[in-house]
Amino acid sequence: MLRAELLIALSANTNRLRDAMRTELARPINLDDGRRLQFEIDPFFFGISSCATEEALLSADWLNEALPEDWFERADTLAGGWNEMISQELCPWFVECWQAVDGPARFSPAFLFFHGYHLQQFDLGRGRWLSSAEAFGK
Repeated sequence: MLRAELLIALSANTNRLRDAMRTELARPINLDDGRRLQFEIDPFFFGISSCATEEALLSADWLNEALPEDWFERADTLAGGWNEMISQELCPWFVECWQAVDGPARFSPAFLFFHGYHLQQFDLGRGRWLSSAEAFGK
C-alpha cells in the first residue's frame, strides 16, 4: 500500500518534472572540462535542483503535498522508514522523465544524488548507482 501510494504521487508529478527538465535544458548550461551535469535531491524534503544552474526542478514540498497526509508516519511504523523506499522509486522515475525529455542527447553522462551523500551517484543513462570514482573516474 505504501509503495503504491508513493508511485501514485510520483506519477501525479511526472508532467511537472518533465516540464521543469525541459525548462532546465533550455537554459545555457556550460560545464567545465571533466564536469558532468548533476541533479541534487534534498534527503529530508526531496526537493530536486540542478547543480549547474542551482535552479529547483521540484520544490522541497512537492512530495509531501503529493502523498497522503499520514504517509511518512505510516512508513516509519509499517516499513521501518521511508528513505530507502523513496530512493528505490524516485531515482528510476527521474530517469524515465530524463529520457522522455531527451536529456541524454544533451548531457551524457548525467547524475542524480542525495545531498550529503555525493559519494554515490545515480547514473541517469544506466539507471543504477555508481560510486563517485566510477562516475567521475577519480
